[in-house]
Amino acid sequence: MSLRELPRVQQVNGEPRRRWFHGHEMDLVVWEDGDGEPVGFQLAYDKHRNEHSIAWRAGQGFTHYQVDDGEAAALSKETPFLYLDGAFQRDRVLEQFLAAADSLPPVIAGFVAARLREFDKEQQ
Repeated sequence: MSLRELPRVQQVNGEPRRRWFHGHEMDLVVWEDGDGEPVGFQLAYDKHRNEHSIAWRAGQGFTHYQVDDGEAAALSKETPFLYLDGAFQRDRVLEQFLAAADSLPPVIAGFVAARLREFDKEQQ
């Protein structure tokens, strides 16, 4: 259930450096500044059933999405889409993240956990 870092992650010009951690039930992308400090993340969870994604970026805050994987039919593969979805079960997702974060660098695990704990404060 642990998140494992993917070794070769495509970088996007103009974006901070990306690191990608993959797991069975969730994926985590973390953006880092030039000093290697996290400045944002996107956590996909419930990947095999009603997938959602919670993202946080410095200066922008949170965005929560439902993921449409683009697989409407068994033999078709379309582009996945993200749809805004305000319902976020913070405590459940935080618990799952902490259980999967044991192999993450402590700075990243702590950063994501701290931001997730802040979700309710920002939404009020």
